[in-house]
Amino acid sequence: MKKSFASLLTIIAVSLCGVTNNVFAQADASLVSGFLNAAKSASDSQLGTIASELTSKVQSLGAAAGANSTIASKLDSTLKSLTGGADSAALTSAFKLASVAKLTPEQIGLAKQVGNLASAYVVQKNFASLDGAQGDVATIVNSLRSGKIKDALPSLKNVVSNAKLSDTQKQLITSIEEKYAPGLSKASGALDSVKKLPGF
Repeated sequence: MKKSFASLLTIIAVSLCGVTNNVFAQADASLVSGFLNAAKSASDSQLGTIASELTSKVQSLGAAAGANSTIASKLDSTLKSLTGGADSAALTSAFKLASVAKLTPEQIGLAKQVGNLASAYVVQKNFASLDGAQGDVATIVNSLRSGKIKDALPSLKNVVSNAKLSDTQKQLITSIEEKYAPGLSKASGALDSVKKLPGF
């Protein structure tokens, strides 16, 4: 009786370890903790909050995706890039998550949330101190965090057209704009060209 009970405990322990490994196989635990620590040690406390939300969704997507190695690779790449300050590369990985083949509707929803939160993190990190744009930046970040993308579009347009953007900021905000509002900058550019014509 004792032997069978012991073997039953062993089976349960092995099963539990297997479940844990499957959950964390999708999002490298050291990358998660490294990113969280870096974000929480930043002078902007908002980054730590967004990072916590992001890593929670990363782990949820990893668990839901099971053995999908493509998802695992893109999640790890996103976290690694964000931790290393390669924000543009992080967005590229995050934006590709939802287009991975054979995802369920639940997985697609989680992938979009990861993309939204990664975008919110990048916007907060790179634009929170942009002169005269704090209100627009807060609107973009809050809208992305809550998944209300349409609410972010007017503010996104304002930040894109801000004359004080550095080249790096222009690249980042343009890639976010192209993801959420494709054609917005082209439409703005066409409007500006029209305004420059005599009589306008």
